[in-house]
Amino acid sequence: MSTDRPGDRTPIESLSQLAAAFQPKEPVKGRLGIEWEQLPVEPSSRLVPYAGERGVESLLAALSPQHEAVRENGHVTAVRLRGGGMVALEPGGQVEIASPPVDSLETVHRFLARVLKEVDGEARRRGFRLVPWGAAPHNGPEDLPDVPKTRYSLLRKHLETAGPRGRRMMKLTAATQVALDYEDEADMAAKVRAVLPALPYLVAFTANAPVADGRRSRWLTQRPWIWRGTDPRRCGVPGFLFSERLGYAELVRHALDRPVLFLMRDGSYVPVEERTFRRLLRSPGELGPVTLEDWSLHLTTLFPEVRPRGYLEIRTLDSLPLPMAMGVAALFKGLLALEGPLAEWNAFRPAYTAALLRDALLGAARYGPRWKPPVGPPAEAVLRRLIALAAEGLVAFGENPCWLAPLRELVERSSCPADFWRRDEAGVWRGPEDPDPVY
Repeated sequence: MSTDRPGDRTPIESLSQLAAAFQPKEPVKGRLGIEWEQLPVEPSSRLVPYAGERGVESLLAALSPQHEAVRENGHVTAVRLRGGGMVALEPGGQVEIASPPVDSLETVHRFLARVLKEVDGEARRRGFRLVPWGAAPHNGPEDLPDVPKTRYSLLRKHLETAGPRGRRMMKLTAATQVALDYEDEADMAAKVRAVLPALPYLVAFTANAPVADGRRSRWLTQRPWIWRGTDPRRCGVPGFLFSERLGYAELVRHALDRPVLFLMRDGSYVPVEERTFRRLLRSPGELGPVTLEDWSLHLTTLFPEVRPRGYLEIRTLDSLPLPMAMGVAALFKGLLALEGPLAEWNAFRPAYTAALLRDALLGAARYGPRWKPPVGPPAEAVLRRLIALAAEGLVAFGENPCWLAPLRELVERSSCPADFWRRDEAGVWRGPEDPDPVY
């Protein structure tokens, strides 16, 4: 989600100012949030355009009287919800429901269910619906016009040369992202090290994007493959995340050496020619003093699988039906919130390098539960262990371990959501959804 507000215009004069962007702000142990992207699709399972009386913009506009509309060049591009949270627009017209950070899984669930009921209800009144799938099954990346956001227009120009699949990422994919607080620099590093080796096992059993261009593909989820071909300089699994010295200084160093896409000047986006942030600091030229707002905006254009931003974002997994999305959030909370489960996982977890993990994510995306990990026990055994440790953590934290039931069921059935995609009599692909979509 990236609905940028004016930021801190303090000029950057020291590295400590840059490191402050990664320091937590009043962290709460066990607090979490979910960003849950939905694909807007017609009955044919094809994407709905942004514009028009029955498009995504009309849906967002219909929410505006009850909430606060965010507009760009006269178009509604997001809605800030009363009480916190947001409904935001992604580059292909995907609709993202972003919860505020909250203390309990029950609170997150109530928020997502309530907002989905409201937003999907508006969509259905316009003849389409919102679905939790990892990628659009019947569209190509250029089937529909881009949404009218300057940020995405500049991102498009960059991604067209950065990698072969950036347009597919922007226009066709949807994710479930989980964010959790970390307490300090050491806790951030410990959580990053714990999350990274867990990712391919979760990808294998939550894969939910098996169809591309109307045909079953060789992937159970295309998203790791799509992201691999998006922009290697700002996406994926950077090797420095595996450093024993991982801390804020390493995060600053990595971000300083990434190309800057754009800055904000006088309320408008300004493209930046191929310059790293480090070079921009040294020679800003006509752009004037480089500020903390510029640094904050730059950090939103870096997309590693795990992204520290004063809290930890886990970005890897497909959009999933609500029970599975909650299962994933419960697993990360139970595993990471308390020292006991985290220490047990660190003693058990397979030993991945950055290169092995990159390959593992692709293997898990292709074969799902049938994937054979390059190191350690079988995928099913590792995920069982993850679920058991998360259940212990949830109980100790006062949370109900039943939130993990959807993941446990997938492991018991040795299946993933992609196994349940089917074509109807008209040849239209349908992904798995809740039998009664939460309301």
